Amino acid sequence: MQLSLSRHRIEIFLLVAWIVLTVLGTASEISYYLLDHKRLLGVVRQLSLAEEANIPTWYSALVLSSCALCLAIIGLSQTPNGEGSRRHWLILSLIFLYISMDETSVIHEMTVRPVRETFDLGGAFYYAWTLPAAVLMTIFLFSYLGFLRQLQPGSRYRFILAGLIYVGGAFGTEFIISYWWETYGDGFTTGILNVLQESMEIAGASLFLAALIRHMARTSDEIRINLKT
Repeated sequence: MQLSLSRHRIEIFLLVAWIVLTVLGTASEISYYLLDHKRLLGVVRQLSLAEEANIPTWYSALVLSSCALCLAIIGLSQTPNGEGSRRHWLILSLIFLYISMDETSVIHEMTVRPVRETFDLGGAFYYAWTLPAAVLMTIFLFSYLGFLRQLQPGSRYRFILAGLIYVGGAFGTEFIISYWWETYGDGFTTGILNVLQESMEIAGASLFLAALIRHMARTSDEIRINLKT
């Protein structure tokens, strides 16, 4: 059996899915905070970008795990003269596999209280998981500078753009949300900030997946998957 996937159609799907989730997520916050419709048979929670274990969370985990799969395929098919080492691609695949797991199981939340109480954090660091995550992110960045230099300019710039958007959502907006939550409490502004955060994360992950697919099929408009018995 041969399965052919159009790169352009995948990119259009990722864009449309991001727009739909962002619009519905915004609508759920309006329903919850401004219209006082907090449940609507559970629809509000299932569409909210501020909640966990719902449709946006599932989709985000799906995109991240797809990134992990593409990274593994690239790594396993890497040649000595290819762009980047096999080791870097496969480690990156494992990182994205973990991130996709964390998206649904919220493992990082387990570090919030211990880190906050240990270092007496508050304000922008109220959600204290950002502190150890920032340290790990810095180590990762410096260890992958050489890898980025080995990529062709197109892939390198797309990877960097996707990373900036994803990290900007995961870290940048988290500092703002932390400060706003501790200072002003829960409210419509907090909900919209959560929409901004999650929509940036989904956008960054989607752009990275699209960049990986472009990297895999740089000279072809289609990706072919052959399944043999």
